[in-house]
Amino acid sequence: MQFLRKRRQKLQTDDKEVQYPFSLQFYLQPPTENISLMEFESFAVDRLKLLKVVENLGVTYVKGSKQYNQKLEAELKALHFPYHALIQEDHERRRKDHISHFILRLAYCQTEELRRWFIQQEMDLFRYRFIQLSDELAKKFLEYANLAYDVALETEKKDIDVDLRYVTPEADVNSCIFYKVPFCDAADLVRARKVFFHGGYAYVLHQDFLSIVLNNYRTKLSKALAVSFLPPNLF
Repeated sequence: MQFLRKRRQKLQTDDKEVQYPFSLQFYLQPPTENISLMEFESFAVDRLKLLKVVENLGVTYVKGSKQYNQKLEAELKALHFPYHALIQEDHERRRKDHISHFILRLAYCQTEELRRWFIQQEMDLFRYRFIQLSDELAKKFLEYANLAYDVALETEKKDIDVDLRYVTPEADVNSCIFYKVPFCDAADLVRARKVFFHGGYAYVLHQDFLSIVLNNYRTKLSKALAVSFLPPNLF
């Protein structure tokens, strides 16, 4: 990412749709385009405002509640960040979201306390955005993020029906979707005894799958912050 005093040339629509196909992302690739110093400062300020809002709303309201979602959507819209999951939404908002995340990542990688705060707010923001996705968009995003786990077949569910009912007594096993997730990706749910472990896989109920996605995102973001903090190799 380079900084120029002159105004950048806008990306073509097709390029933007390829670069930002969804209203949320794991921020795996840093931006490579040129941006102005004015844009850099504006994006950084707005991203910090957004994360402060996320923090305050999490204290004031129950996360995921109707009031929480309404307030956060309004703030996202006001600060010109992606605020709904439609494919055809303004990609300039997604571009701003992408670049501003990396700007603040550089600022908040300096200490353990800053990293913890940044990760928590970004996790809450990601959780809100993921929940807004339709089932179809969620599936496409998971494929895009290489998190497309296999769904347990009906024959598999039948073989372990009793065990699935034991760990998910509130669910109708016959009609529910269970994902087959490697143990290392579902460790938290295994510890909480919310999944059945069989044949090297944890059988994760659809409603609990968000935990898998969030843990994956947390791991990637934690590693990225640690790498950002490392001094450049001068030798």
